[in-house]
Amino acid sequence: MINKEVGFQDFDLDITKSIGDIARFAANTRQSGTLDEKQLAAIGNALKINYSTLRTNILTELEDLGWVQIISKGRRIKKVDENIPPLQDILTTLGKKWDEMEPTVIDRASVNSLSMLSKRPATKEALISDLDISEENLETTLEYGEQTSYLGTFKSETVEEDVVWTPLYWAGKMDEVLKFLNRQSYENFEIIGNITEGFLRYQGRPIDQISEHISLINAGIGQGYFPSVGVKDRNEVSHEYIFAATPHFEAEPEKDIFEKARLIVSCIRHGQYHAEVTKILYPVKLLQALRENRLSAHSYAIIQYALLIANRICTYEIESTFYGEGYKLVFIETPENNLAADIAEEMLRGETPIAGSIDEPEARELLVKGIFNYSAEQRQIKSAEKIAAKREFEKLMEYMRGSGVTS
Repeated sequence: MINKEVGFQDFDLDITKSIGDIARFAANTRQSGTLDEKQLAAIGNALKINYSTLRTNILTELEDLGWVQIISKGRRIKKVDENIPPLQDILTTLGKKWDEMEPTVIDRASVNSLSMLSKRPATKEALISDLDISEENLETTLEYGEQTSYLGTFKSETVEEDVVWTPLYWAGKMDEVLKFLNRQSYENFEIIGNITEGFLRYQGRPIDQISEHISLINAGIGQGYFPSVGVKDRNEVSHEYIFAATPHFEAEPEKDIFEKARLIVSCIRHGQYHAEVTKILYPVKLLQALRENRLSAHSYAIIQYALLIANRICTYEIESTFYGEGYKLVFIETPENNLAADIAEEMLRGETPIAGSIDEPEARELLVKGIFNYSAEQRQIKSAEKIAAKREFEKLMEYMRGSGVTS
């Protein structure tokens, strides 16, 4: 629902959107200490939260929870001191608050269906029964989900009914999917298996370096099978980096997506393939140097690593260099950042990430012109395109477990 036009979803999903904005802001400002008004405005811009909403709703709610202290002068905020707890406590507290605010039928159906469908696709009839809602309310729930690419439907060939699914289904199932694909003789399943294994060996591959099976890859992005990160450089040229589906954000916080790790990998791949001056030759060594603050100041660093600065994985210091003003990256030592960097190194080495969960990584500050799209936004972009191969991933989801649905 981020960055969407005004519509009836603002009523039907008001509670979920409001609590979601509070959770995103809290998760990405914790451990910041003190923030001034300009920093808050930049955070709201990057998170795509209206500043008025941030000032009058989100900060007020956080103050009521005792997580921030607001120092104001009239309508102007002089500073905010934060004392926000860890992610698990954020989600537990806000989850209770969500329930206390009496969410609508559509609110509850949307959240509960995501939880159910991340485990297994289901027929519409099964969802109506499990969610205990009317067919009309289910259709409204599905319309919102399909328009924003967190729910989808397809016609099952085995149960001959409409089946509902979510892109979150793929998370953590890659070993199982590959075992299934390797047993099949269907040509496109074999191709998908080969593409998947290639991305597992080389996470963050630039799409402009891929010449074969682009329609299948774009379909996989749109269906959530291949997460991707889209990066724009300062010339507004977009570069897309593709990953195999590794464990990622689901309804359960302990299964949170490794999006921060993908952002780290994408920044390094961007320097490896699309740097303006010197390209990266040894990605793993570069990451190690980044974590140890051994990278020299560079004029392009603030562009190449904009995502890491925006997500508070790194900050920077301005230094004078032989070529003029340069930016030296400073890695921010937190448990979440260290975990994300560990996962990123596993990805760069071609290993399947096995580390634990991390915070939902929404941007905090937009400091430079370079910007990116999160995986959820990339799904929407690809889903909006006409993709002929889309059905292949619907078949895969259904066939890998026989009927593959709850009915």
